[in-house]
Amino acid sequence: MKLKGEEKTFWWHFCQVNDSKDIPMEVSVVAGVDDSDYSDQYFAMLTDKVKIIHSIYLKETAVTDEGVKHISKVQKLKSLTLMKHPNITKNSLPYLNKLTDLEYLDIWRTNIILEDLSELNHLKNLKELYVSSLREAEDGTFPKLDNDGILEQLIVLEELFPNCTFYVDFKTYL
Repeated sequence: MKLKGEEKTFWWHFCQVNDSKDIPMEVSVVAGVDDSDYSDQYFAMLTDKVKIIHSIYLKETAVTDEGVKHISKVQKLKSLTLMKHPNITKNSLPYLNKLTDLEYLDIWRTNIILEDLSELNHLKNLKELYVSSLREAEDGTFPKLDNDGILEQLIVLEELFPNCTFYVDFKTYL
């Protein structure tokens, strides 16, 4: 069936497709950096047709919690980067928890911080996790939790993610 309107434009830009029968069911990588085209609506349209995505890399795009909700519909997602998305909050945690194939998760400089991670109790395959220790301050800076505070929280998280390396504010914790 020929695509029309907004859907036609989307699929043409995504993979030069004019007919819905040519839309792929599986995509290896979706990546966007500092691009407002990657939005909640983008992922709503994408995940309506594409059921399998192996890797998503997004840095400073327009994706919010609503976009994470759409991303949570895909299967076989092994790697998810949502770096520098201030509108992704801990409201996304139930959706992230559905991505049980995840091995790599980067949520650094989102509004999900280290202390929120205990809610991600379904990500048993996680091997690498990047996260901030504290939320952005009112003055726009990113304060950091002291090392003892980080270690206390990681002790709890090690039970949930026994095979995971944590990168808290880009410092490595095994």
